[in-house]
Amino acid sequence: MRIILIAILAISFYSCSNNAKSHQKPAADSTKTVVSDSLSDEQLTEEARLILQYFNNKEYDKLAKSTGSEGLRFSPYAFIDTTADVVLSADQLRKAATSKEKLVWGNYDGSGEPIKMTIAEYFADFVYDTDFLKKGEVSVNEFTQRGNTTNNIKEAYTGCVYVDFLIRGEKAEFDGIDWKAIRIVFRLVEGKAVLVGVVHDEWTI
Repeated sequence: MRIILIAILAISFYSCSNNAKSHQKPAADSTKTVVSDSLSDEQLTEEARLILQYFNNKEYDKLAKSTGSEGLRFSPYAFIDTTADVVLSADQLRKAATSKEKLVWGNYDGSGEPIKMTIAEYFADFVYDTDFLKKGEVSVNEFTQRGNTTNNIKEAYTGCVYVDFLIRGEKAEFDGIDWKAIRIVFRLVEGKAVLVGVVHDEWTI
């Protein structure tokens, strides 16, 4: 009789134990990737380097694919004029090498004369006008006031991130004012860096 009772109790315990396990939540799958709205400084720098390569190699189709639906704004100097700076669509970027249309990109510092150029000419003079990829000192979301022009990137591109490439002045006779910089601006959308702005910077009077 005692043996039968022990057997019944053992069966009941086993049944309850299995029941409890069946109601437990499955363990989280540690192999699943969580999509984040932010990118590391290293990832942003790599994205910015790719953009500079596209400009340098004249790979305008790749540049167009990196650009968002709002277009890509170009600023010849540190101050970003959101009402007057040229904004190119992805289609205009694809045709950059062959477009003969001259656009007014702003005014030259000093003379005040209009910067009237084709897209390809502007890219050569106000985007990749020096070897930023090899010589540029890189910083992310940081800048120092280097010239006399107000840097309003944080106000003009609210909620965006940017990578700054600085080449310091090299010629002694210019006392360091021959520096140049380029800032590549991204808007982060569902963990992806979308290109929205290119800001050229140099010493201004």
